[in-house]
Amino acid sequence: MFHEKEAVIEKLTGVKSSKKSYYTELKRTIAELERKNKKLEVLSDIAKGFHVHRPIQESLERVISQLYDMYPMQRISLSLLIDGELQLQSMYPDILAPFPAGTIFPKEESLYWKAAERDIIVIHEFDESTIHFKEEIALARINIYHLCIVPLIVKEELVGVLSFGSEDRINYDISDIEFLRQLSDHLAVLVENARLYQAVLQGRDEWEQTFQAVADILILTDRNQRIVRCNKAANDFFHVEELIGSSFHELICRESHHPCPFEDSFYTNEMKNYQLTIQPERVCDIQTFPVIDEKQTSIGMVIYIKDVTEKIRTQAQLEHSGKLAAIGEMAAGVAHELNSPLTAILGNTQLLKRSMGQENANYNLVEGIERSGNRCKTTIKNLLSFSRPEKNETTQCSFQQAAEDVLSLIGFQIEREQITINKEFAPDLPSIKGNPHQIEQVLINLLLNAKDALLSKKESKKIITIETGIMEHAQEKGNYISVKDNGIGMEENVMKNIFKPFYSTKYKQRGTGLGLSVSLDISKSHNGTILVSSKKGSGSEFTLWLPQEGGSP
Repeated sequence: MFHEKEAVIEKLTGVKSSKKSYYTELKRTIAELERKNKKLEVLSDIAKGFHVHRPIQESLERVISQLYDMYPMQRISLSLLIDGELQLQSMYPDILAPFPAGTIFPKEESLYWKAAERDIIVIHEFDESTIHFKEEIALARINIYHLCIVPLIVKEELVGVLSFGSEDRINYDISDIEFLRQLSDHLAVLVENARLYQAVLQGRDEWEQTFQAVADILILTDRNQRIVRCNKAANDFFHVEELIGSSFHELICRESHHPCPFEDSFYTNEMKNYQLTIQPERVCDIQTFPVIDEKQTSIGMVIYIKDVTEKIRTQAQLEHSGKLAAIGEMAAGVAHELNSPLTAILGNTQLLKRSMGQENANYNLVEGIERSGNRCKTTIKNLLSFSRPEKNETTQCSFQQAAEDVLSLIGFQIEREQITINKEFAPDLPSIKGNPHQIEQVLINLLLNAKDALLSKKESKKIITIETGIMEHAQEKGNYISVKDNGIGMEENVMKNIFKPFYSTKYKQRGTGLGLSVSLDISKSHNGTILVSSKKGSGSEFTLWLPQEGGSP
């Protein structure tokens, strides 16, 4: 009876039906909350899984796999705006690719462009009888007839278009559209960041390739002059596999410069230019550029080094050739002016000798005039020969003859300084193959250096000895000619540097520091060398050694 009354009351009051509605509404609300949470999880997972260094293809795969539980989509594609053109960038899966990557969609025929220009999410459905757009033609081939097209916007600028495709219709409500808008906002930022990262990465790679391709040396140091970066040319030049972390001062200056000359550039925040001899026999132009932070404080240096050794040597050779050309012109003029009177003098002396006979008291005087005239004629001939433009031709050369020819040119210049010249020539010394002019040039440099060394000596007995002979060097037989003086000699640290271009212990007006450098180059071009022995206070000896087989200057 009680239960019957309770049932009647429920029917009259509608309590039971209210409970059913309540539970139905609660169930629907919970389902909506779960769906919203699922959407939030999707947004979070997509953001976490979208890495700038990961290929976009992988990121798209992650997006569609996350969305598939909510929306049965079969295809996703990403088109980006590049230089004003909408270009298909990537798609997933590859087997559902009606367009190849790189396809450009024309504005007039593209459904993607319609959505992009209006900045709205387009839900588009079509069949084969209603095809109007380029995308529809291609998608119909893979049975995709339903599209959801979402523009990607960053800072009110179009980045691209995201397209979802499915075979069947998907019913989207307002919450779905809002979710897709949020998704597009997330993806737009992520895609733009990925593009910017790739652009920076590409720029870095291009600069790295440019940096490594520069033939000259590039070095970046920190505030403590430690090398933090360098190009391949630096490693090759210094013959070191890894320069990173080493001290730039110790690498360049070693013990020769204290304090470091590059500190001036660092502390003044100004670009500086230097020219130093670094590495054995290498002259380099060096430019330093301070690296300045926002506080206008130097935090490091960019250092550019160019090896100009060959350029300097070429300039020295050109300078030498120019001097020889000037001497040649002068010698030609002198020869023209002197040859005519010399011819008359020599001709008349021969006539006088014939007319007076040997018994004449003046015959010896006439012979002396003839010898002096012939000597002048030989000197002019040698001067003309030495001053002619050089030819890189080899011929059989005699060290003795080269020495005699050189002494005829500068012997008087040396002897007038009260310097005695001794000649110790080996008899029957075989000739060698070489360039006579270049060998004479080496001898002139060695003799003039010996003379300068003796001029600095206070003792009255000053001697230069020229010696020729045969000796072995590096297990090879060859001829040598040495120039020895009893001058002031050299210290060991000076001997280490004498063949470096522009290194000189003389005053500037007495030397350029190129003589020995050029001489060594000439000897090497003949497959020979120059040997040096010296002792401070006891004199020096320079020996030009050339192989008897000759070289190729």
